[in-house]
Amino acid sequence: MEVTLWHGLEYEVEEPVAIEDLIKSLEANARLLRQTSTLLSDLVPGISLEPKRISVSRLSQESPLRELLAYTVVLAFQKDLEKEVPPLIEQITGVEVGGDYDTLVTVLVMIIAIYGISKAFDRVFPGRDKAPLEATQKTLLEQAARLLGVAVQRILDAVSVLFTGKQTRSLITASQRVFAPTRGQSRPSIRARDGAVLMPHEAVSLAQAASGIPYETEEDESAPKIESEFHYGVRIILHAMDRDRKRVGWAGHVPSLFDDRIPMHLEKSMKPEAIFGKSEITGDILLTKEEDENGDLQPKEFLLVRGNLG
Repeated sequence: MEVTLWHGLEYEVEEPVAIEDLIKSLEANARLLRQTSTLLSDLVPGISLEPKRISVSRLSQESPLRELLAYTVVLAFQKDLEKEVPPLIEQITGVEVGGDYDTLVTVLVMIIAIYGISKAFDRVFPGRDKAPLEATQKTLLEQAARLLGVAVQRILDAVSVLFTGKQTRSLITASQRVFAPTRGQSRPSIRARDGAVLMPHEAVSLAQAASGIPYETEEDESAPKIESEFHYGVRIILHAMDRDRKRVGWAGHVPSLFDDRIPMHLEKSMKPEAIFGKSEITGDILLTKEEDENGDLQPKEFLLVRGNLG
């Protein structure tokens, strides 16, 4: 069965976030989001999650900075687990997980990010106290343990396995870049979509301090390179539209950037009916490119952030 998992963060910052920092955080969150498939498959015996695609569903540069990613996976599970899986899926997809809880996926992403940034902190400041990071990690681990019904140490052991082999450096780099929007900010914090604090400013300040070590230049050679870039006021030719006027099922191309049509997603504040039936529009987009088998970056999909519909 195909399932969409949601991962959303709100960065409480006072100053505008630089475009390059925004792009870094989007790519980093996507990188760590992919790791949740491995993590969940390890923590919940009998199920497997095969990554399919990650799309930006919402992006707001107003205060607070909001990022929302949709992660589509193919879920498979053993027949004898059918009665147990639906409640788990409700937790994974955020259904009926409210109150003090964010979605399980976001909690797992932040656990991975804090694990990675803690390693970076130890590298930069060996022996220095990092109690706020440790306290935040403990809180998130306990939260995930309650949702999954497994021991805290079991989750921590599974996360540590992720940081082995060739991908260690790239995961630490991604962990650093998750905090890119907080660069130069005073007393920033990170919240879940429901406003619950995931990382207080005391913990974020330590993450800020550990964000510039040489891991930044290392990449995982086994993973295709992915880059994102903003383009403003471009002409967009629409080739396919969602008949139900939803935010998925769209496709288009931008003549000034690429010729082939690729999937187009609508930022959550965009109303699908505003562009339904149009053959072309002008707007601002976030274009994602992925490395092909020849090592060339090719347009993969784009997010329509804002449209000039006048």
